Amino acid sequence: MKHIITGILTVAVLVLGLTAVGYAPYHTQQPPPQPAAAAGGAKTQIDTAVTHSGFAATGTSLAYVQQHLGHALNCIEGKGGKNFNASWGNVCEGQGNGILNDIKGVAGSAALMPLLEHADALALAGVRSGDLAAAKAAAQGTNALLKVVAEHVK
Repeated sequence: MKHIITGILTVAVLVLGLTAVGYAPYHTQQPPPQPAAAAGGAKTQIDTAVTHSGFAATGTSLAYVQQHLGHALNCIEGKGGKNFNASWGNVCEGQGNGILNDIKGVAGSAALMPLLEHADALALAGVRSGDLAAAKAAAQGTNALLKVVAEHVK
């Protein structure tokens, strides 16, 4: 009997918790819509970083993987970023000031920042790695995180 009551209480808590999660977004104050320029610049840079991290994820040499992962890292951080390295090339030149900077003007950006920070850390680990498999794994993770961010930036 005790197990049945515990089970019922567990289900009730889960149902109430999920109901609250689903209900909460409708009653929270939404940030003002982002300026079109900020969203467009961030989106363009994200798309470029997704492309290059994808190239890195399928690379067959360490130099190739590091080069394209470096492109993605430079797009994420921007020219003023602490890990920006001009020797990798700046494929996001003219698209904005780095995803981490430009995403701040996008609605819902606070929820996306942890994903971008993890993508940044993975990309950095990949370019610093001396192992092809580890660098490719970092590129795959970076690519996956950036794709999630891209889905939420219009």
